[in-house]
Amino acid sequence: MASKWGWAAAAGLVILAAAGAYFFFGGSTYQAEKARIGPAVEAVYATGTVEPVRMSRAGPKIAGRIVAMPVRESQMVAKGDLLVVLDDTEARSRVAELEARLDLAKAEQARVARLFRSGNISASARDQAFTNTQSAQAALNAAEAQLAEHHIRAPMSGQILRFEDDPQVGDLVRAGETLAILGDPAQLWIEADVDEEDIPQVELGQRALIRSDAFTGRALEGEVRKITPFGDPVRRSYRVHIALPGNTPLLSGMTTEINIVVRETEEAVLVPTSALSGNAVYVLKTGKAVRREVEIGTIGRDEAEIRSGLEAGEIVLLNPAGLEDGMRVDAALPAE
Repeated sequence: MASKWGWAAAAGLVILAAAGAYFFFGGSTYQAEKARIGPAVEAVYATGTVEPVRMSRAGPKIAGRIVAMPVRESQMVAKGDLLVVLDDTEARSRVAELEARLDLAKAEQARVARLFRSGNISASARDQAFTNTQSAQAALNAAEAQLAEHHIRAPMSGQILRFEDDPQVGDLVRAGETLAILGDPAQLWIEADVDEEDIPQVELGQRALIRSDAFTGRALEGEVRKITPFGDPVRRSYRVHIALPGNTPLLSGMTTEINIVVRETEEAVLVPTSALSGNAVYVLKTGKAVRREVEIGTIGRDEAEIRSGLEAGEIVLLNPAGLEDGMRVDAALPAE
């Protein structure tokens, strides 16, 4: 898949624009320019979202109505801190009831134990009293667990990045619904999607050039930190994480465009993209247009890399539509 480098080229990050002049000829007017030496970058295009490296979501396991929200967005919390409380009136009543039953079962077990020691009751009666106490304890434990499900707590220490759908006291929430997103804002990365055709070129440690609409014109960089080994067969893409420096201006939730640099050449042969005619260029030789098959590398907005078939300093004709191999052209050489 072709790399998408339009915006990066405009920022001067891919292929530096040539400063050569254009030349016009008599008759059928053509322009010409010398192939030059310059830097070229080949990259894989991706899109992604900025996220904390450590992030977690919190929500209820049960449906219920919100009765309290003791914290707010952007607040720092510790693991286990209370985030949201659902109406637990019935659950608390159930716990109180089972606590009372457990107290009665324990008292009965103690009474039966005394009778057994005095020989006034059988061993089976003693064992039954013990079993009743265990059952009462198990029922209480289950009720306490159900009560705890009404209290949604922080699964990790960090910042409350967002309350989903802006929940309010009195709202009814569904089981499994995400209410809060927490994360560590000190360490961010980008979760990016790379097309399955491009993923074989991506490796750990590669440099990434990042663009964000919030920081137009700024050169932002990152590094490939993680590549998910199993792709998404529906979206036909792989998840790649781009690590960001600690001083990045990007914020959690921002969308980005990324070019992952897979190859850099400092001394590439470059020609204007308008010189390309499929996989060929037309070279000016002794007043004639000579068609030359070339191997094309990176194609930028203004210039294209020629990997083989053309030398720096050779003159190529621009906008070659209508040219034929061997056609004589009335052309002047570019000025030195």
